Amino acid sequence: MLIKNKLTYLAALSTLILLLWLINKNVVAGNEQTALSLTNFSFASYIGTGFYTVSGQDVYVIQLPFHYTIKEKSDTETGWVLNLPLTIGIINFDNFRDLDFENLPKPDDITTLTFIPGIEYQYPVTADWTLIPFADYGFARDLNHNANVLITACGIKSYANFHLTNGMLTLGNRFLYAREHIGGTDEDSDFSLIETGLNYRIAANYSFSNGPLYTNFYYINFYYPNELVFFERTNNPVHVDIENEVGFTLSNLPDFLFFEKPQIGLGIRTGDKVNVYRLLFSAPF
Repeated sequence: MLIKNKLTYLAALSTLILLLWLINKNVVAGNEQTALSLTNFSFASYIGTGFYTVSGQDVYVIQLPFHYTIKEKSDTETGWVLNLPLTIGIINFDNFRDLDFENLPKPDDITTLTFIPGIEYQYPVTADWTLIPFADYGFARDLNHNANVLITACGIKSYANFHLTNGMLTLGNRFLYAREHIGGTDEDSDFSLIETGLNYRIAANYSFSNGPLYTNFYYINFYYPNELVFFERTNNPVHVDIENEVGFTLSNLPDFLFFEKPQIGLGIRTGDKVNVYRLLFSAPF
């Protein structure tokens, strides 16, 4: 999503900087067990908004994927984008009572906040193929227990468009490596992701002032080479190797509030003991 003007962007950025300062003001060091000790929370910022059911437990993720285009990419000119995603996660503990936690408090729910600013460089190899290396640096915060997690990540994305008679097929690939460090402890964890997506776009029989409405049908495969682990500090960890997702979006919609050409849609993802119902407010991959 693109913030339409610099004043709105600066206001949003100032709010996020203030939020960062308030959150880090009372950082608590030490080895306190928290919800962030249960699972790798950096994944939330990279997978997006959705309702997750993991081995019968519920996790809610809401993401505001703000970004600012520093330099617009064209078919021949490179571009730069500053990403400012703010992610809120809620873990419902109502049905966690049967899990064996290691000295972990058992509240009704845990609220987490993830903010991982990043920069990406958009390089047009051809008019229909773009490579995008990126790097991120930010944190996740357990708001219930004053615990901070430092997150660093890097990777590369690729988008290739193939023009067909009745539409356009997009092949998207992403490699991501993310690492976490829990403040005041020696606990580090990481995960890597290889993502492959296909999106088929067709023009609907309806147009707005900015052009035709597009309907997109997509498929995404998520492969975690070193596994994504939920509830890793319990006696019932959930290890995820592969997930698959299908869904649809509507794109080229009219501007809404301060967002330019938003894209909305729904998706369903399944994996070993994991089901995700996604709400999309941007391209699926």
